[in-house]
Amino acid sequence: MKALTAAVLVSTLFASTMASAAIITSNIDAILPPSGFKLYDLDGDAVNDLGLARDCCTPNQTYINGESFATSFQSAWVNAGSVVDGSLNWVSHTYGYTPVANTLAGANYLAVRNTSIGNYFGYLTINYQGGEQILASYTYDNTGAAITVGDTGDVPEPATLALLGMGLAGIRLQRRRKLPA
Repeated sequence: MKALTAAVLVSTLFASTMASAAIITSNIDAILPPSGFKLYDLDGDAVNDLGLARDCCTPNQTYINGESFATSFQSAWVNAGSVVDGSLNWVSHTYGYTPVANTLAGANYLAVRNTSIGNYFGYLTINYQGGEQILASYTYDNTGAAITVGDTGDVPEPATLALLGMGLAGIRLQRRRKLPA
C-alpha cells in the first residue's frame, strides 16, 4: 500500500509539472482613437506592448506603433479559420499602417507575431462598426506554436488527463482487491 501511495504522489507531482501550453485571450474592448495612438498591454504583464489607432482618412487601415516598446511586431490580415504561423506574408514594422484590408463590418483579424521575446503567434480581433474600430481582444499561444484564428484552446491539460487516468487505475485496483480469490 505504501508503494502505491508513493507512486500516486510522484505521478501527481510529475503530471502537475507537465507542459502548460495554453491559448490565452485577453479581452480589451477599447475604441481605437482617430489620431495619435493609445497604448495597450496585450498580454496582461503590466507592460505596454504597442500603440494602436484607426486611420483618420482611410477606413480600412489601422495604425500600429511598437517603436518605443520592448516588443516588436509583424502583422498580416487573416480570416477566421486561418492558421497564424511563420508562413504568412508578414509586414515587419516598428510603427506604421497595417496593410489595407478588405474589412467587413464586425470582426476582423490582424495576425500578430511578437518577435521580441521569441515567436509568439497570435491575433488581434478588431471590430469595425461604422467609422469606429474597436480592439476587442488579443489571443495568442504562450508556447510559440501556430494558432488558428477562432481557436479557443479548450483542450484538457495533460495534468488533468493524468489525474483521470490515476483515478481509474485506483478504482481498478480497489475492485481487484475486493474480488474473491
